[in-house]
Amino acid sequence: MGPLINIPYRSPTAKFSRNIMLTYDIGNRPYQNEPHVAVNPNNPDHIVVVSHDFDVSCAVSYVSFDGGETWRGPGMPSPGPEDTFCSDPVVDFGRDGTVYYTLLSIGARPLRIGRLLYETEVASVTVSVSKDGGLSWSAPHVASRGRVVPQADRASVSFLDKPWMDVGPDKNDPAKDAIYVTYTEFRIIYPFLDFYPFVGEPTIEVSIKLVKSTDGGLTWTSPVAVSPVYSGLAGDEEARLVQGSHVHVAEDGTVYVAYYDSLDDGPFKGLFTPMVTVSRDGGRTWSKPSPVIPGGTWEQPFFLTPTYFRSWSSMFPVLKTNPANSNEVYIVFGATGTNSGDLSDVYFSKSVDGGATWSKPKRVNDDLTLRNQFFPTMAVSPNGTIHIIWGDMRDDPDNYRYHIYYTRSTDGGATFMENSRVTDYPSNPAYGIPQFVGDYWGIVATNTDVFMVWTDSRAGFRGAPNQDIGFARQRPVKSPSIFISPPQGPAGQVITIIGDGFAPRQREVFIEFDGVVVSSFATDSVGRFTATIYIPVSGEGAHLIRAIDVLGNVAEATYYTSFGFNNINDQLRAARDEVVKSVEEKLSALTPSIDVDRLADALTERLKPQLSQTGSSAMLDIVLGLAIVALAAALISLVISARKVRKQ
Repeated sequence: MGPLINIPYRSPTAKFSRNIMLTYDIGNRPYQNEPHVAVNPNNPDHIVVVSHDFDVSCAVSYVSFDGGETWRGPGMPSPGPEDTFCSDPVVDFGRDGTVYYTLLSIGARPLRIGRLLYETEVASVTVSVSKDGGLSWSAPHVASRGRVVPQADRASVSFLDKPWMDVGPDKNDPAKDAIYVTYTEFRIIYPFLDFYPFVGEPTIEVSIKLVKSTDGGLTWTSPVAVSPVYSGLAGDEEARLVQGSHVHVAEDGTVYVAYYDSLDDGPFKGLFTPMVTVSRDGGRTWSKPSPVIPGGTWEQPFFLTPTYFRSWSSMFPVLKTNPANSNEVYIVFGATGTNSGDLSDVYFSKSVDGGATWSKPKRVNDDLTLRNQFFPTMAVSPNGTIHIIWGDMRDDPDNYRYHIYYTRSTDGGATFMENSRVTDYPSNPAYGIPQFVGDYWGIVATNTDVFMVWTDSRAGFRGAPNQDIGFARQRPVKSPSIFISPPQGPAGQVITIIGDGFAPRQREVFIEFDGVVVSSFATDSVGRFTATIYIPVSGEGAHLIRAIDVLGNVAEATYYTSFGFNNINDQLRAARDEVVKSVEEKLSALTPSIDVDRLADALTERLKPQLSQTGSSAMLDIVLGLAIVALAAALISLVISARKVRKQ
């Protein structure tokens, strides 16, 4: 319990809301990653977030109708009927508010090579549709199917990877939406002779392919290659590789596809460049791919040291266009920095001629360190503002924990504002899945706000790893709050605490009294809780009550103790003074006796509220005090009676 409640209170930067963890752990594998986000073009407060979720071995969705203040979910689109696992989710809205969800659906298929029968893993790309804003999903429609194809002298397996999707005007019928999905196809060819398999090394063919639907995802065109097909023997480290495609539909229906190209020296070393190809006829024909960096630039490592999580997808480009000019194209990607020892930076480039030529890449991150930046992604507001986020380790001297950083440009990428931090607590990748934090983040923008999602491991710690999907926006999100009733009274009293705005869905909230944890409770589906606690024995005065959830959200209130251990003596002293005063008055009048019972009754009446609601320790002190006062009164009464007898 200790490590979870030591997350300090955070003060978010003024540019962004406090962070919300919107995912829900529903099993014993609490790992969510690879988030993507979309916003309804007809309602800027309607947001859908999707992510990979290891609890369900597939992907999930979450929906907000209030701009990200509260969330519903998880929704669970299905993989294909023969598949058992899925990943790489992407979501987008159509112009009519329909939501489309694509993912990679993976399962086992029989593979016959000669006379031998094997089993191999095959992946297909599916698309599910929601007509209720993302609350429920249709059965998956297969956009492109992975296949096992036996032939006379060989068998081939088509494994599809890294799908991406965008929805926009159909160039051939602008009143309708077209759905475009791109992906990488790995076609593995196993040669054999008679019943002897593997008489030669398998060959791998790789290319970027695209499919299109104009009927809401029900049917799809045959796949078309939008990149060259490269071939090499399995295990050939210098075979050329294309991967990580990103499709974008401009406002006029022009379709752009950007992808990573390792060039001829192979992947994971040497040089690479983002490539861009364009279709101006609705995907029928495609331009020759244009390099963003002719001659290439240095690749990032496959694993970023010293963390060693898979990060090479930072080089997969993200492409957007200016809504007012479909020929003005922006691209962002990661690459090795220009300074010696700088393994990873974020770069931006621009084309003003429809992707034919590109500006010299400009570094986006403005830190003066050699620490790592990774997973850049980009959105463009309808008014043309460019927004970029990425993972950034600049704040950690050990180059290990990361924050999410942001910048924007209002002049088409000529200049960018100073980088600003989005996250209010860092993530340690070792406290999630140590070697996998996903392959991408997500961002989407309106003219009035920006919505960002990322993989976040702040709730994990050594021995209990955890990955969530974090969310932030530019508008403030209502801060957590607690209300206590009653707000004052004696120590030992039972009070009720009502909390709102905390991490939802059974997240633990710890209650502190003057810095000491006295109880804990779980939140409901929207982040509320109702709890009762006993006020500990304490001194008179104001005491701080804090509620802190496991993600570091904090709310405070004050309870005023009107009767506590530090003023018991004052109360007893006042009672004693009252008795002494009464005795002195009687002595001066030579009253024969003191009515001890009346004094005891008066003293008891004075202390009755405290006696009825005080803790056992303080109760014992009060009882002893009363006994002392009563004994003193009795002795005084005896003395007075004796004096009276002597005078007689």
